[in-house]
Amino acid sequence: MPVPQDKSAPLEVFPPLETPDIPDSDSQTGPTYIPDGAPNQVFRINLKWFSYGTDDKPHAASLLLSLMLGFLLLCVFTVGLIVERSWIPDAIKILGTAFTFTAGVAIGKGSAKK
Repeated sequence: MPVPQDKSAPLEVFPPLETPDIPDSDSQTGPTYIPDGAPNQVFRINLKWFSYGTDDKPHAASLLLSLMLGFLLLCVFTVGLIVERSWIPDAIKILGTAFTFTAGVAIGKGSAKK
């Protein structure tokens, strides 16, 4: 059982440390702190052979959702190859349709900005 603390002792609060008025190099890059990135980026994929980022939140959400659905579709397909279950073809059909829709939105939002 927890022991009650003495409520008569005052809580000591210290002032914040002094910070410089000039921002450092990480603060100047924007809210994502990505070097050489565009300002206000909310999503960024940076691989050795592929780099893509966006500052549009709905586009970033559809990209992320389509990546997750694609990974889930690949996992269900792999499980379907290993075990024989009656629900796997239905799951692949549903996930495939959802992936196609969200990937279409992601591609459409990406091409509409240019």
